[in-house]
Amino acid sequence: MSDLDEFKATYFDECSELLLELEEQFSAIQEGDRDGDRLNAVFRAIHSIKGGGGAFGFDALVKFAHSFETLLDYVRDGRVELSEDVVVLCIRSIDIVADFVTAAREGETLAADYGAVEKAQFDALARGEGTGAASTLAEEESMDDFDIDFTPVTVNFDADKPMASVAPSADGSSVWTIRFTPFSTLYERANDPLLLFRELSLLGEMRVEPDMAQIPGLSAFEPFGVYCAWTISLVSDKASEETIREVFEFVDGDCEIAIEKGEAAPSMIEDDLPSFAALTEEAVAERKFVANGEPDDIAVPATELPADAPVAKPAADAPRATAGPNVVSLGTKPADTAEESGSGRPVGMSSIRVDLDKVDRVVNMVGELVITQSMLTQQMDDAIRDRYQELVRGIEVLAQTTRGLQDAVMAIRAQPVKSVFSRMPRLVRELASKTGKKIKLETIGENTEIDKTVIEQLSDPLTHMVRNSADHGIEGPEKRLARGKPEIGTVRLSAEQAGGNILIIVEDDGAGINRERVLEIARDRGVVGPDQQLTDEQIDNLIFAPGFSTASEVSDISGRGVGMDVVLSNIKKIGGSVHVKSWIGKGTRMTLRLPLTLAVLDVMLVKVAGSPYVIPLSSIVETIQNSRADFGHMPSGGKVLQVRGEYVQVVDLADRFQMASQQEDAEGFVVLCEAEGNSKIALVVDDIIGQQQVVIKSLEENFERIDGIAGGTILGDGNVALIVDVQSLKTGNAHQNAA
Repeated sequence: MSDLDEFKATYFDECSELLLELEEQFSAIQEGDRDGDRLNAVFRAIHSIKGGGGAFGFDALVKFAHSFETLLDYVRDGRVELSEDVVVLCIRSIDIVADFVTAAREGETLAADYGAVEKAQFDALARGEGTGAASTLAEEESMDDFDIDFTPVTVNFDADKPMASVAPSADGSSVWTIRFTPFSTLYERANDPLLLFRELSLLGEMRVEPDMAQIPGLSAFEPFGVYCAWTISLVSDKASEETIREVFEFVDGDCEIAIEKGEAAPSMIEDDLPSFAALTEEAVAERKFVANGEPDDIAVPATELPADAPVAKPAADAPRATAGPNVVSLGTKPADTAEESGSGRPVGMSSIRVDLDKVDRVVNMVGELVITQSMLTQQMDDAIRDRYQELVRGIEVLAQTTRGLQDAVMAIRAQPVKSVFSRMPRLVRELASKTGKKIKLETIGENTEIDKTVIEQLSDPLTHMVRNSADHGIEGPEKRLARGKPEIGTVRLSAEQAGGNILIIVEDDGAGINRERVLEIARDRGVVGPDQQLTDEQIDNLIFAPGFSTASEVSDISGRGVGMDVVLSNIKKIGGSVHVKSWIGKGTRMTLRLPLTLAVLDVMLVKVAGSPYVIPLSSIVETIQNSRADFGHMPSGGKVLQVRGEYVQVVDLADRFQMASQQEDAEGFVVLCEAEGNSKIALVVDDIIGQQQVVIKSLEENFERIDGIAGGTILGDGNVALIVDVQSLKTGNAHQNAA
């Protein structure tokens, strides 16, 4: 990967974060929070996306983002009202910006008129027209690159006429002199000094004077060189160093700014530089031609300047403001220094951006370290412990250090579920609009952290679950009022940590699952036999069957029967489970139980028919010796265990995996585990070896999926142990050989 490709990858990562921030900010704005800081935040996000896109030549993205940015700037200034229609337009435009970013990442080109309607609406609003004019403006010429309402700046190209100065007013206003010297990176990031000047002019009366002393002759002129600086005189009764600095906030590090406060009017500035036209005429007069008619090198003699004219100096020697109480420097590096080629970010950042593959490699290495530490621990018998006590203490310290290292690496991979939750409010608003329902979304625990790999697989399942609650669960306003419920339905999305798992719950206060209709449809489609009797829980779980839907007609929201099937399949892929509980007329709760991490796991190591198996420690409630267990038998022949007045289903792992146990029944152990929904299951094993930490390996990637097995791991002695899937054993009936 070249340096440019790495920069692009970083830019696209930043775009993802900025687009997520735009979603969050506009969600809050749509709910009524019109704070100025939010408007500044969305303006900065769009500005950053546009600036990076300009640096990489993504012209279509830059043009649309520029129009979007201009509208947001007008909103900040109060010239465009932030009405509900404008907010909806902005939210819709975020999707268009995201599409442009995706197209740029994939190297694709969108249609030439993509986003033209929204861009025309930007134009209409900028001209003081309403969004309703968009239909007629879509085919008109869109905004030019320079489309702002800017007070013309006087630029003197006539050496015979001096520029007028700005005199201080008699009302006590202060005179500020700002020296603005841009670096090349300012233009590379698609920033426009005219936008800065226009923003500065809002503070008071302003005059801008260009400094063209650095412009060389045409023979030495570099097309992408930066030769022009500006001196700005500002008379204002409300300006301060801080407010002036805020104007240049977006170009901090990309320019040199010196701000001075004075009491007298600046003196008249005589511009004795030769005009640009004069330089051109001299260059043409001195041009030489060779015999074949092609131009030779252009020779431009040194221009004779008046005696009192300033002499051009190198850019590095440009005058700078001296430090003082009224001087503020926003960047002191000249454009040609090596440091300027960097990102322009301040030194000593509190965070860095690291490719996830590098983190995964560290995780894998920590996993190997865990296996090695476990191997060393298993090799120590009682004789070694008695003879080499220092070695034993060293291995114990190694175990503690390894655990701390593993926790630190897992913390690096952990991310809050907020990144997924933040997409749901907009989904609920769109569903409410399409279905004619009144729905509000409540989110709880959005700062709960979970492994990044799990988060990446969580978006689609959550989307389908929230859509199911809004479309099938929440009733219309009339029905809710008739049933004595509030007119506005509630969908609650929450996340919490439970041991080594994360519980994500989607709950609504709707009508609940109509079990009679679900069972009727399941029998009609052959999912359930005509005489088969199911419990309420089993009927509720039928909504996850492939192709199953209770919708009477297919729409763009539901009806095809693929949504909840996607939920179940995706959650199973990451070792999670789904539990549904519904109350008729009161609502439905769907719970996702997800692993906190997909890398390491605290387990109890057991022996079944001479083979090692591991049971997740987070699932274990207690262990009981068979000789002390109170077993009972069901008419079907199965076993149950009575524990404190509760009967628990018993699964003998040797029988379950079709192996011959090497222990007498009385010599074995019962491992009481908690499955989904606080239900319990008792697993019968031959022996308990101990507790340890293991590295999870996927069976699906290396072999195939086995019912009742969640994955595998490599023990310290090199043997492979299978990880028991407690929930699958609780609900599954299929028997496969897992030995």
